[in-house]
Amino acid sequence: MTHLPLPVRTRGAERKMAPASTPTLDKLPVELLEIVTNNLGRPKDIVNLALVCGRLHHFVQLYGWEAFLRGRFGLLRPSGDAKHAVHGLTTLYHNWNRKAFTARYLEPGAHVTSLNSGHKTRWRGPQGQTMGYQPSVDSYEEMGSAWVDRKEVLAWSAGANVVMRVKETGHRGARVWQEMAIDVDDPHEPGMFGHPNAWYTYKIPESFEGRDDITALKLLRPHQKSGDSEHAVFGTASGRLSLLSADLEQRQATEQLYDTGRRTVGSISISAASEPLIVAALGDTSIALYPAGYNQTSQDPIDALSEVRPIEQGMRVGRIWSTNFISASKIAIGLGPTLEPIQIYDITPTGLTAKPIRKINLNSSHSAEAGHAALPYNTSVYPITPIPTECQGGSTEGVFLSGGYDGLVRLHDLRSPHDFETIFWDVTNDSAIYSLACQGLERFVAGSSMHSMLKVFDLRLPGSHAYHSIPLPKPAPSKSKPQDYTYSAVFDRFQYTTTKPVTSGWNVFLSPRNSSRNAAPRHPYRPGPRTEDSPVYSLSIPSPTSPNIYAGLEGAVQNMHFVSVLDAHPDLVLSHAKDYLPEWQDRDIKHIYNPHNDVLNLGMYEQGSEEGLGMQLLIQNDVSSELGKNEARKAFAERRGLDERWMDPSEEADRWVRGQVPQGEADTSIGGRRGGQRGRGRGRGRARGQRGQG
Repeated sequence: MTHLPLPVRTRGAERKMAPASTPTLDKLPVELLEIVTNNLGRPKDIVNLALVCGRLHHFVQLYGWEAFLRGRFGLLRPSGDAKHAVHGLTTLYHNWNRKAFTARYLEPGAHVTSLNSGHKTRWRGPQGQTMGYQPSVDSYEEMGSAWVDRKEVLAWSAGANVVMRVKETGHRGARVWQEMAIDVDDPHEPGMFGHPNAWYTYKIPESFEGRDDITALKLLRPHQKSGDSEHAVFGTASGRLSLLSADLEQRQATEQLYDTGRRTVGSISISAASEPLIVAALGDTSIALYPAGYNQTSQDPIDALSEVRPIEQGMRVGRIWSTNFISASKIAIGLGPTLEPIQIYDITPTGLTAKPIRKINLNSSHSAEAGHAALPYNTSVYPITPIPTECQGGSTEGVFLSGGYDGLVRLHDLRSPHDFETIFWDVTNDSAIYSLACQGLERFVAGSSMHSMLKVFDLRLPGSHAYHSIPLPKPAPSKSKPQDYTYSAVFDRFQYTTTKPVTSGWNVFLSPRNSSRNAAPRHPYRPGPRTEDSPVYSLSIPSPTSPNIYAGLEGAVQNMHFVSVLDAHPDLVLSHAKDYLPEWQDRDIKHIYNPHNDVLNLGMYEQGSEEGLGMQLLIQNDVSSELGKNEARKAFAERRGLDERWMDPSEEADRWVRGQVPQGEADTSIGGRRGGQRGRGRGRGRARGQRGQG
């Protein structure tokens, strides 16, 4: 690394042996300045450093932002783009901390390209089903040479269909805009913030809704594929396991089938290797390992490399619920109900080990050390997701989260002799956990089986804010209101152990408080009905730097985009669109963020803690041009450390009384119940979620 100019001592000075002066900050070599910059707390500190003198200003321009980005966020970006990346990341973290987001249902655009026929068509959705489909959602984001240059691919299952969206931003999007003006057959169309979208659908040939519904879907990542084609692995209720290769340029798709013995595919996972492997749960009792790729010599289905049966005949275990790669050579499966609902298998050169290398019991992990005997109990584990290696505490050796029937999320580390290290507990609601996703380096999101509820937890140690880029005002403590929650007896078994549960987070209801049916539809057809009380079947976050989270609900996919509509200096990924959209010049809030009247107003509340609950249900205001003029709303948000859209429903006088939910929604009050263990079985049965204790 080239040093910046430093003062040079003269030989005369050396001859006189003058005492060396204490070096000041502006005299330090670049290597030491980078170490200092790595440990600064806020972007404002970098700005202040540049104001000290000309040499430090020069250092900040060349190396400062890059060093800060690497030290605070663990992200490497070119020095010319590092400042934009710091701006984008601090904005993203700020929006998460303030719960600043816009939510909307996703619908394919007016011009959808069918990968079956190659023609443009209009998306109508699955037909003839008695209930909404259960989406399996996956997505990834690829960043180009600049922070604003992104390509996001989103896919989900809709009955027997695969829906796919490709979105371009920044200079990529500008290039697409230019090509659209030349090619009238270009599949892209204008999307939010001027980002071009292209929608594609694929229907399984000769399939029937209900019988051939897709039960699991995963996308291959950019390093696992060649060319511009997109690849997705999906499994169906009728036993079809397929690698779908979609050539978007030629508007066609082909399938490579895998032999499943016509057994239902319940769950699939793809390894992170450049030559990936596929693991699938078959028929509720077996797991099979397959190579991802095409059979070059035959069109016959590809056989499994190996197969094992964790659930043998006669075992008193319900079924396999999920399977996931937790490292390059290990997979974890969630099953139950049983005393050991997590099993770990190793991948050897000959395939899966015949027996699990470890079984995990979800009774208190530390009870034996504490000298107490835990009460054994059967339970089920549904989702399992690995912790990214970049996260605090992440490892390549197998660190993962599990979500269970008992409503608890546990952190597991295979390097530890304990079955689990940490318990994340929502004291307000203990409904089963159906889905999990990690967000960035510090938090994860859990999807509940009841009330379309998302739960957000902090992965860091209590009191640690190593990744906070800007300090936020602490919310004013509110009074404890024990009548607003019900203590969960499911946690009584842990009260005499040394395993301290992590409480305190926040929950958001994905069912809208405003009526989506009254919103002006973007397309000429009327969207199908959506349930107001759905499990969150799946979750996907495209990348640690993405502002989006996608949730699969019954018959719908919802997008939460973390952005503050009153931010005068938003992430450049958004404000880059001002070159194309005149409303950015006028700061017309409604036309920028809600041009189609499809933004949903959701409700949320802080989980509080068992010792002192201070919960209050808040709901979002409409995204309107008047929002920025409401000084009372701004003052409330600043006092609570929340986004300006949040409001206290009690301000609406007598529109609804405490304990009721706006617009007559049934039993979605705080905690999801009104007393005791009432309603505990609901949402854990097999009616909608097809998951349960039995």
